[in-house]
Amino acid sequence: MHVHRLAEGAAVIEVNGEVDLYTAPRLAEIAEARIRSTIGMVIIDLGPTTFLAVSGLRTLHHLQLLARVHQVEFYVDPGESRPVRRLLEILPLPCARPGMVASLGLSRLPSPRGTGN
Repeated sequence: MHVHRLAEGAAVIEVNGEVDLYTAPRLAEIAEARIRSTIGMVIIDLGPTTFLAVSGLRTLHHLQLLARVHQVEFYVDPGESRPVRRLLEILPLPCARPGMVASLGLSRLPSPRGTGN
């Protein structure tokens, strides 16, 4: 997971790989820290995600509720991830906004410093 903070007071959390029972708590920890901060918008970018378990979906729902309490805009962008899109078709989230990252001009997020990518 990589966090990108935008000048507009938004954070994009890019999730690579799988979101399952093992990794969902880490996603929750990272996102909750942003939601509880002074940031006004948190976007979860699931474009690079290869698998989204129901435990990951539950985590996203919890984050959505937490963001509402803290008056933070919260969005989930499935990107082009087929597994994520498939699960969101069966169990939709109101905060899902396909193309959200791209609409903010973030279709190519920079790699974190020191990764060499």
